[in-house]
Amino acid sequence: MLAKIYIPLAFISQAFAFSLLLAVVLLPFLLLPLPFVISLYAILAGTTWLLLAVDAWVFSVYRFHINAFFIKMLFVDRAGMGVGNGILLVGFVAWFAFMGFTYWLATKALVILSRLRTGLIFSFLAVLLVIGQGIHAWGYAHNMGAIVSLTHTVPWYTPLTATTKLKQLGWFNEALVEDNLVLKEGKVSGFNYPAEPIQCVAENTPNIVIVSVESLRFDRYTPEIMPNITEIGRESLYFSNHLSTGTVTDRGVFGLIYSLSPVFFNSAMGAGKQPALIESTQQLGYQHWVLANQDIEVNKLDTLLFNGIEPLQSQGKGAVYEGDANLIKQFKKQLEANPEGQPFFSFLLFNGSHFPYWTPPNYPSPFLPAEQLRISKVKDDTEPKPYLNQYSNSIHYLDTLVGELKATLQANNQWENTIVVITGDHGEEFKDQNEPYWGHGSNFTQYQTQVPLVIHWPGKQQEVNYRTSHEDIAATLVTEALSCDVAFESISTGESLFSDAQRVNIVASYVNQAIIVDDSVNELLPGFVKSYSLKSVDDKVETPVSAIKGVQKIYQYFR
Repeated sequence: MLAKIYIPLAFISQAFAFSLLLAVVLLPFLLLPLPFVISLYAILAGTTWLLLAVDAWVFSVYRFHINAFFIKMLFVDRAGMGVGNGILLVGFVAWFAFMGFTYWLATKALVILSRLRTGLIFSFLAVLLVIGQGIHAWGYAHNMGAIVSLTHTVPWYTPLTATTKLKQLGWFNEALVEDNLVLKEGKVSGFNYPAEPIQCVAENTPNIVIVSVESLRFDRYTPEIMPNITEIGRESLYFSNHLSTGTVTDRGVFGLIYSLSPVFFNSAMGAGKQPALIESTQQLGYQHWVLANQDIEVNKLDTLLFNGIEPLQSQGKGAVYEGDANLIKQFKKQLEANPEGQPFFSFLLFNGSHFPYWTPPNYPSPFLPAEQLRISKVKDDTEPKPYLNQYSNSIHYLDTLVGELKATLQANNQWENTIVVITGDHGEEFKDQNEPYWGHGSNFTQYQTQVPLVIHWPGKQQEVNYRTSHEDIAATLVTEALSCDVAFESISTGESLFSDAQRVNIVASYVNQAIIVDDSVNELLPGFVKSYSLKSVDDKVETPVSAIKGVQKIYQYFR
């Protein structure tokens, strides 16, 4: 019921927001002659109508709304996008038609509005806007897929989320959340995932452990900082040119477990489905141990990635370094109690390497001087070395926990029957480009997007230097480690980890996205594309023509 109300309200409130914006733009011109104001309104409103009509067509074809990258590529490779001269001519005719219609409408509106109580209409539309946003906040908090999955259909819409506030106010209904965890397939449209059924037969059932280290950037992969993980890498698989799917945790971990581009994040959020990796391990009768030392409930990662599986730990426990150590304790407890021959899947999310970067008291920190980082206190001239050292110390500590994980598997005779994936959710920056970038989520250079990838895969040993991505990992495990009968492209937007095919990757933050091809980054900012090198935001590059074809391919999946 709420979903049927929500979408009309979202479109009405978005139109109301556009109208307010248009009114603000016209405000300085109200002192000019009325015919001029009406003509200006006709141009602006007609252009807006045209953009909405074109956006509807773009969304129907590509499943994304008009953005700066689309506009840029329209000039770079218009023919490749299928936009010929005929379509341009139709667009110009439609533009003049829309302007003529809005001019006529404006002249009539002056008469109509003079007879109406405009203040009452304004208040009514404002109330509709609040109700629509409130419905989304309620639906998001309670995993209502029928609501959340439709948001992306509204052009340039920014919905409200308020899960924590609803809990504080006592308006959160836990029972309602449980109801929505069992959404029936077909209830939500627009996300046909997986594209074909997955069939798994219990022939190959290695244990699978995925370790995600918070903010683990690529150049921390050294024997001095990560002695245990680099030792595993030397003996197994190490991917030196690996990108996360996000510069923030939820987008990065989404790609890691779902094997999908983050453009499907919102669609998956409302679909109530299982990632192919989880569905496959459930078919094969695996035990599932989800252990996270950060709150994966507030950002919905628990239900998005592990729908129907109760996490053993889904929030921090005690001090951050204590919570990380507790993950290993719980893993050891589960492993020792696991019946012999029972395969298991485990996901461990460490958090100590998130700023301010945590180590236990009296930990023998190898990198000095070291100081915890308070993001709010850094300045343009802040010296990064002590904070970078403490970041390295926190990773060094987490590396010891990974060493304990390996020792636990070996002590229980499971190391040679277990695939262990070790990577980061995203990178971390410390003013590396002589620009005041700190932490993550602020740009898409290698410092925030590139992470190490080490996989202990019994029987495999190789250093891989071509580009790989989080989109590649889970689907490779499903098709090659578990030997499930499903086409790779039916469960992933990536490539096999063992394929050197060129990748076109979309990486996301909370706000922006970037298209990365080879070493070019094309960051989609409001109204324009900022193109720069993967190594530095100051190194300008050209957008490869192949980028648009890669993006088109990504958006064609799972329609």
